[in-house]
Amino acid sequence: MTLVEALGIAGDDVVALVGGGGKTAAMFRLAREIAARGGQAITTTTTRIFAAQIALAPAHVTATEVTRDRILAALASHRQVLVIGDADGTGKAAGISLELFARLREWCPGICVVNEADGSRMRPLKAPADHEPVIPATTTLVVPVVGADVFGKSLDAEHVHRPERVSALSGTPIGEPITPEVVARVLAHPAGGVKNVPARARVVALINKVESPLDHELAREAAANLLRESTVEAVVLACVRCEKPVLEVCTR
Repeated sequence: MTLVEALGIAGDDVVALVGGGGKTAAMFRLAREIAARGGQAITTTTTRIFAAQIALAPAHVTATEVTRDRILAALASHRQVLVIGDADGTGKAAGISLELFARLREWCPGICVVNEADGSRMRPLKAPADHEPVIPATTTLVVPVVGADVFGKSLDAEHVHRPERVSALSGTPIGEPITPEVVARVLAHPAGGVKNVPARARVVALINKVESPLDHELAREAAANLLRESTVEAVVLACVRCEKPVLEVCTR
């Protein structure tokens, strides 16, 4: 099973990846899988992206250069294209505006758009700030992401982005071990993993970096807790960077 199949992505879906634990890798994996099956995909971000991550795309267009013809030409050549904001002088590029996102959708209505909707400073777990995630209203699928490597780690800034917010959402003191229950509470919380989800969008959680039997056991426990929430349709257990990424799809 591909990641596209596990998440139930259709050719014209608008996908928002939120949280931590491998969103960028998941975004590009999805684009490659869509291209491999004969489809086309636009990847983009409404937050910042590193230059090294931009290099993972076979083609990219910046906001100041973007035109419908440039997008269609890149898709014709590569079946996927990354659209980003301008460089910000720190080795990163800015995210695109919601106005540009809407134009991309207007130009390419039948093409899947995959958007990284927030940042996590490379941490496997996070809670959003007041200004994020930036999820366009046309989004049809929201994927809260967490890395299984956070299980058993301390709830602190070394392992979690905004640990004080994770603490508040989960009811877990700073410094305590991060359990599957903690992860599930944060991902399913209306101020956490399902914040700003459009009314008609599906929610499928992704537990990434499941690389050992213990990871799998803890991820299953987190999935069981998540599926008690009506907002979460399914939970995919995966290792996005592995040759065969999907381990299991958990449903009710």
